[in-house]
Amino acid sequence: MKCFMVEVPNRTRETLEPLEERYILPGTHIISDGWPAYTHLSQLGGGVYLHDVVHERHFVDPEDPDVHTQNKENMWMHAKRKIQRQFGTSRELFPTYMFEFMWRNKFRQSRSCFGHFLVSVADTYNFN
Repeated sequence: MKCFMVEVPNRTRETLEPLEERYILPGTHIISDGWPAYTHLSQLGGGVYLHDVVHERHFVDPEDPDVHTQNKENMWMHAKRKIQRQFGTSRELFPTYMFEFMWRNKFRQSRSCFGHFLVSVADTYNFN
């Protein structure tokens, strides 16, 4: 499962909509809870997303077990635990904690995490 996280000042539709369009590829199947700011997802970008809602009383849709929010909830639980384990977390550095978590999640199965780190740095700073 691909993961991305973005710090947001609030969870209103006005805040989330531009971020959803920026970070979520057209054609993505989005599964969310019943938060009101998500009700528009299937209309975003002229209807380029498939959106299913798992109602608040179910973590898994009883009619379709492939529709659930467990992956999202699990990912956020792991991110919070990692950030809480860091001593002296800083508000200014919070976005970097999320970036580190996403990067480690992306390469967690790799044997050469350091190699991926070097390639990422080279790509970022155009050291080709």
